[in-house]
Amino acid sequence: MTGASRFLKYHLPVILYAGLVIALSSIPNLSPAPLKILAADKIAHFIEYGVFSFLTFRSFSNFGRNISVNRAFLFSIIFMCIFASFDEYYQRFIPGRDFDVLDILTDIAGAVLVLIFMRIRTNRNRNAVG
Repeated sequence: MTGASRFLKYHLPVILYAGLVIALSSIPNLSPAPLKILAADKIAHFIEYGVFSFLTFRSFSNFGRNISVNRAFLFSIIFMCIFASFDEYYQRFIPGRDFDVLDILTDIAGAVLVLIFMRIRTNRNRNAVG
C-alpha cells in the first residue's frame, strides 16, 4: 500500500472526524434533540467519542509496520483525553455553550470502552495470524 493510499484509508478519516467534532462544538446554542430519553446528550457524547476512538485507534495502529497494539492503545487514550478536554474548553467561548466536566468524562468513557474492545480484538487477530 502506498503512503497516499494508507493516509486516505487510515489517517484522513480521523482528521475529518476531528474537524466534524470541532464544527459541531462551534455551533452556538446547540442543544440535544428533544428526546424523552434521560441524559440524551450524554448518550450522544458517548457514541460520538466511541466512533472517534475507533478511527483514532485505526490511525495509530497503522503509523508503521511494527507499532504494537499496546502503544496504539495508549496513544489513542492519551489523544482522546486531550481532545475531549480541549473540545469542552473550546465550547466555553461559543455563545450558549459551556464547559462540562461530565461531558469530558462521558467522552472518555465512550472512547475507552471502544478502545478496550479494539485492543482485545486486534490482539486476538494478530495472535491468530502469528
